[in-house]
Amino acid sequence: MININLLPIRQIKQRIRARNELLALLSALALILIIMGLTAYGQSHEITKINQRTAVLQAEKNKYRVVVGQINRIKKEQKRLNYKLKTIETLNNNAHLPVRIMDAIARLTPSNRMWLNSMQLNSNTLALQGTALDNATIAQYMERLKASPFFHKPQLQNSSLIRLANKKLKKFSLLITLNKP
Repeated sequence: MININLLPIRQIKQRIRARNELLALLSALALILIIMGLTAYGQSHEITKINQRTAVLQAEKNKYRVVVGQINRIKKEQKRLNYKLKTIETLNNNAHLPVRIMDAIARLTPSNRMWLNSMQLNSNTLALQGTALDNATIAQYMERLKASPFFHKPQLQNSSLIRLANKKLKKFSLLITLNKP
């Protein structure tokens, strides 16, 4: 007798194999989607943390920007005050200088042989104009000025002969560099 198997075993095996492959494919797809979802969630969480940290750092930066502005204002004020202090100190140091120079000029000028007509004081130079009996008196006066601690390098700018009350006199002008003792 012949046995005929009416059951489609090959077809059933093919269907089972196809179903298993489909399940494996769907499982792999589901696993990939789960992994992608977890990765996206993790990255989203990282982005949120980074944004929060950025906001905190930005707030800190703004707070420090105010402090830096205050520091810069204080530095400018300090420079301004230091400049004022230096100016006051310079004025205090130089306050007595003109009086000392006038005193030195008065002491060094021979009153019976020389007369000063004008004196002009600039920052570090003194210009004198006057009349003397002769050139020797002018030369001696220049030597006296050179020996003084207040004056340096007296230079004769000009010397000319003038007549005054029927007397021959020497009109002169000197330019003197000042020493600040």
